[in-house]
Formats: sequence, structure tokens, C-alpha cells
Amino acid sequence: MKPLSYTERAQFLAAVQDMGQDEEIQAAAFGILVELEAESPAPWAAADPFAAERYLAARGATPKAAAANAAEFELHTRALYSLATGKPAQTFQELADWIKTYVDGAQ
Repeated sequence: MKPLSYTERAQFLAAVQDMGQDEEIQAAAFGILVELEAESPAPWAAADPFAAERYLAARGATPKAAAANAAEFELHTRALYSLATGKPAQTFQELADWIKTYVDGAQ
């Protein structure tokens, strides 16, 4: 049996959204976005491969923690940005600006 495409998986989640418990459908939908983002490197990956690490360190993470968490942070933030804006980020600065406005600004 052939695995479902991302579109087919998203359509299935949309069809069963009322059947989910708590936030499991939202988490599964977000998981699809993370998988999509993981299929290709960020547009800035070659030119600025340590952007996420520097960002985390600037926000108070230890160098060790920033290095350990940068890849996952960048991947999940790219997915959130895509979900929120409907388009992929083209620069890390777009992610930083989005966080400043919609995460930090919401506090």
C-alpha cells in the first residue's frame, strides 16, 4: 500500500477534526507542516547556517543549549511561520520579526 501524500493526510485530518481528543488533530496537522519543512533546507542555510543558534544565544540560551536546540527550533519555527502566514520564510530575519511581533508582542 502506497503511503498517503501530505495533501491526502491533511484532507483526512480535516475530515476527522471533530473526532479528535484535545489537540491531537492540531498536533498531527502541525506534524505534517514540520515534515514538509524538513524536506528542504531553509533558504538561508548555506549563507547563514548558525542563524538560529545565534538567535537562541541572544535570547539567553547557553552556548551548549543554543547549539543543541537550534535545528529543531528553526524547523518548528519555520513550520509555525508557514502556518501563520501561508508562505515559507525566505530569511531567518522574517522568523525573528514574526516572533517579535506575534510571540513577544502578545505577552
